[in-house]
Amino acid sequence: MAALLPSETTVCIVGAGPSGLACALGLALRGVPFVIVDALEAGHNSSRAVVMQANALEALEAINPALAAAIVADGVAAETISMINVHEKTIFDMRMSENASRTKYGYCLLIGQHRVEERMREWLGQAGVEIAWRKRVTAVREDGSNYELAFESGETLRARYIVAADGSKSSLRQFAGIQFLNPYTKTEAIPRPGDPSFVVADVIFQEPLPPNVPRDRLQMMVGGGGVVLTAPMLSPTSNALFRLYLGVPANPPSHPDAAYLQAVLDKRGPGSHSKAYPVPKIVSVLDSSRYLTRPALAERYVHRAPGGAYLLLVGDAAHKHGPTAGQGMNMGIVDGAELAGALASHIAQSGEKPGSADPAHILDAYSTRRRNVARQVIDMVETMGRVEGSGAGWTSSLRAAALWLLLKVSFVNSAISWKIGGLGHSAQMLGK
Repeated sequence: MAALLPSETTVCIVGAGPSGLACALGLALRGVPFVIVDALEAGHNSSRAVVMQANALEALEAINPALAAAIVADGVAAETISMINVHEKTIFDMRMSENASRTKYGYCLLIGQHRVEERMREWLGQAGVEIAWRKRVTAVREDGSNYELAFESGETLRARYIVAADGSKSSLRQFAGIQFLNPYTKTEAIPRPGDPSFVVADVIFQEPLPPNVPRDRLQMMVGGGGVVLTAPMLSPTSNALFRLYLGVPANPPSHPDAAYLQAVLDKRGPGSHSKAYPVPKIVSVLDSSRYLTRPALAERYVHRAPGGAYLLLVGDAAHKHGPTAGQGMNMGIVDGAELAGALASHIAQSGEKPGSADPAHILDAYSTRRRNVARQVIDMVETMGRVEGSGAGWTSSLRAAALWLLLKVSFVNSAISWKIGGLGHSAQMLGK
């Protein structure tokens, strides 16, 4: 049975994915009254993100060190990200361990998004917070110094602050009239023909696993016309659980089966162009889906109604990009954690009484800072994606060779590892 909603609260978080949960945890820590709702029946269980970077782990540690430790215990601490070509020659080894002098998280953590969300929900429950599932927003209207949300259940809820954590198709962003634009063309960021297509799947490989499918790192194979990424994950029932990301032609099946996935591996996966090892064989598919990628950035993250109510964007409602460098879930978590702090400061300085002075600069600073970070990450992802999607031509070969030479320089490897780990961004947030 769906939980009943109160008639009023200070903050309503719409969306219980990583960004909404991070915001909720941060508000709970600070004692700010809030309600968190989601249209789904329960938490996400499908294949999604698989990498947690140092910045997201630091953000969660700042809220609850035990939560961060529990998440780390559930994942594979990969000190290296490898990129190889279809002939299994190394293009680069990104040494995430270079970050060990700057953070306790000198690695990227390979863990399914669904497991991260489970842990975040557990700790939120320990704080006495219940997520209100099956609460789909159907309408929003300004009501004095508050917004009033109407739900499919027939309930209504008034809140001074609405946190839009409702994904890239955010209805709340649309309600606020905030444009979601391609940051390069300044046109509406909608799926278009030619956008990169990906398949993501959780699979069990046949054992023994060939040595060219590493269990201790994230490996990207490029050069065959699309990336083949393998990410090992911990499982209580199998030592050969992997999440696959496959760059594929347009219009893949909505839920690709083992035959479809195996055909991609046979054509351009590990072992496909080398006689040293066989192509790994898929025993079972636990979950699979498809998606298109496109760069998108909200023109602003904050919308203030005339009466003083606020609608604020986090996560995929605010920005969108491809899966390269594993940034999406991490960006959302840090958005949510930082917004929680900004909201607490805004409430403390303005009070909740109509007519109180509004320190709008606090929330505007959140918008400016996190938007700038998102733009930097989108630029990085787009640049890396051009290598990841390389074909077999000489231009692609030259690009890969140049990258290999650059990353042989220790300083360059260290600098890019620092950037991928998001440590400069989290240092801003945590005041380091």
